[in-house]
Amino acid sequence: MLLAIWLAFALFPIYWTVATAFKTPIDIYQGPKYVPFIDFHPTVMSWERLFGPQNFSFFKDFANSLLFGSMSALLAVLLGAFAAYGLAQYRYKFGFYKNDDIAYLLVSQRFMPPIVAVLAIYITYQKLSLLDSRLGMILAYTAFDLPLAIFLLRNFFEQIPVELEQAAAIDGYGKVERLLRVVFPLAAPGLAAAYMICFVFSWNDFLFALILTFDNATTLPIMITNLNTQMQPMWWLLSAVGIVVMVPPVIVAVFLDRYMQRQVLRGGVR
Repeated sequence: MLLAIWLAFALFPIYWTVATAFKTPIDIYQGPKYVPFIDFHPTVMSWERLFGPQNFSFFKDFANSLLFGSMSALLAVLLGAFAAYGLAQYRYKFGFYKNDDIAYLLVSQRFMPPIVAVLAIYITYQKLSLLDSRLGMILAYTAFDLPLAIFLLRNFFEQIPVELEQAAAIDGYGKVERLLRVVFPLAAPGLAAAYMICFVFSWNDFLFALILTFDNATTLPIMITNLNTQMQPMWWLLSAVGIVVMVPPVIVAVFLDRYMQRQVLRGGVR
């Protein structure tokens, strides 16, 4: 009973957002209306405006958010996997810095508020003509997600027995082949988890998109802010955009969750 009450409490904001997306302005401003077809008559007015041919900004911002989130997460996981593997399997010493110190130095880049770095990035991008560019945003998000990917993946690589890689070496596999055919498949659950977290961080980011973009490379969080700062917020349209914003992270999470389960079972029978 308590679990059902808590579930209803947790899911009610999502239900309210979905219901608001199908309301007319009159239904919203006349007071709370909860049940469709009883309290109000559903309409697709907000969805027609959102996906209409005249709303080019939505499609552009959605494509930008999807591109930035997917590509930056892919690059962060790819680069972070090699860095994390090196920190997990080899021993380094640069002056007073050893493996743990290097790992802490990398992850410490996420300790400081992003506003500290975004001003320096803005000046650098201004000199390199990367402001309001898709390449610039992908690079910024990749750099922002890379320390987190390294931190997460290092623990996964440390748990892989080194004997498996040694056995692959005896079978004639080179170093790169051992990584691609043995180490990375066994670490697939960690790679999928790191990708999902990096994607969500980039997808939800507001600060970098606010400072580094103006028109061409804007994202959905910027669009939502623009809708909310108008003279009269269009709650029905904001709710529709909010539903669209929730869909890609959910799809990524569901897909990668099933993928991680398959990889765990596959790794157990090798």
